[in-house]
Amino acid sequence: MLQDRPLKTNNYLVYSVAILMAIGASIWMSKGGIATGMILLALPPIIIFMIVAFAKPHLLIHLIVLMGFLIVLISRYSNTDIPFGLTTDLIMLLVIIVLILNKDIIKRKEAIFNPLTLALLVWLGLTILEILNPLAASRVAWFYAIRALALYPVILVIITILIFDKKIYLKQFLFIWAVLELIASIWGMKQLFFGVSATEQAWLNAGAAQTHILFGRLRVFSFMSDAAQFGATQAHAAIVFGIIGLYKGNLKYRFLILAIAAVALYGMLISGTRGALGILALGGFTYFTFSKNFRIVLVGLAAAGGLFIFLKYTTILQSNYQINRLRTALNTEDASFMVRKRREQVLKNYMADKPFGGGVGSAGFWGQRFSPGSKLATLGTDGHYTRIWMETGIIGLVIYLGLLAVIIAYLGKLLWKMPDSLLKQILVGFYSGFLGLCLSSYTNGLITQIPTSSVLFITLGFVYLGANDKLE
Repeated sequence: MLQDRPLKTNNYLVYSVAILMAIGASIWMSKGGIATGMILLALPPIIIFMIVAFAKPHLLIHLIVLMGFLIVLISRYSNTDIPFGLTTDLIMLLVIIVLILNKDIIKRKEAIFNPLTLALLVWLGLTILEILNPLAASRVAWFYAIRALALYPVILVIITILIFDKKIYLKQFLFIWAVLELIASIWGMKQLFFGVSATEQAWLNAGAAQTHILFGRLRVFSFMSDAAQFGATQAHAAIVFGIIGLYKGNLKYRFLILAIAAVALYGMLISGTRGALGILALGGFTYFTFSKNFRIVLVGLAAAGGLFIFLKYTTILQSNYQINRLRTALNTEDASFMVRKRREQVLKNYMADKPFGGGVGSAGFWGQRFSPGSKLATLGTDGHYTRIWMETGIIGLVIYLGLLAVIIAYLGKLLWKMPDSLLKQILVGFYSGFLGLCLSSYTNGLITQIPTSSVLFITLGFVYLGANDKLE
């Protein structure tokens, strides 16, 4: 096993490198000045971090989750041009180095040769080939965009399968995720009831107010990139922890788990994010289906139908901003919905003769940054699948949806065959959240945005491990 112990055969290599670094640092310091001394002061904690990383690689994955939640916060308050987003890349690179230096990885080929990982690898291969797309306006944009679009998912699933193969790591992951979601919820409530900070106000004044202050009301964004991401990650947590809390057997801390789900649900409501409704709707339906209890399915469908009728055909609680905002998600005459439909028609005409799209990184944020003024950069993406269509064409979109269907079918089949247990309940929660995010990504790029993306693909790795009885 990889966890909680030093590497078997490469300790000498690690220690030799550390000694050489120490000797080199001494020589460097003798010839350098104050700046050199300051740099060398950072070496001991870096060396300690490296030693811990090699001995306990599972902590690196927890760190990826933590940084996924905090990167935007750090960037927003640091007021510098430092690319903190590359922190995730560096941590993933370190995890890969740790795994390569451990000979046990050779014996764990199932981490790669399974339908889940292979589907993600096929998608990664297609996006790599997109660098040859003659319509691509920027190769630099391709480099930046491919990471979250295709590279991170593969790496996160593989390292989860290789490292997180014990139930204790599942418990640790759930605890860390719950704490981070609660902190995000509380931060959001602070914004709602006590106002935003000066730094957050400056961010709103720089242009974000256009989408985050509607009719004089703040769409709460917590310390996330925007309200949509905050609402999505809260809805994701609400459906997962809600399902876990509904386990019919004995469950420790049931009240606490359901309370976490309730707080997260409130966080989703105050975000004003309408697309997050899809996470709850399809996630809930998936759970009811896997319950294999016809009465529960009927109760779930009745509850969902009642909520739909309440939002669609009544004006009860219309004065409540959050309820009013959710109702607009079901209004086909809503202004933003009409704008989206007109944009889709323009895009359909433009993409008619571009079967491979305009190249990865040509649309959305990266398109605006590296190829401003281009057609795809100017048009809004309006969602994950629209972006894939724009960047990889109809061929790429069909392949992507096909691979997504393979993952859904493969993991769903494994879960369906599992006997009832708390572990299955947790994994069904993960799977339900995954399907909900797939649906909600139609209107937002949720699957590729942190912290949702890092949490999501780690949970898929856990589903594979647990459903294949590989969690010790």
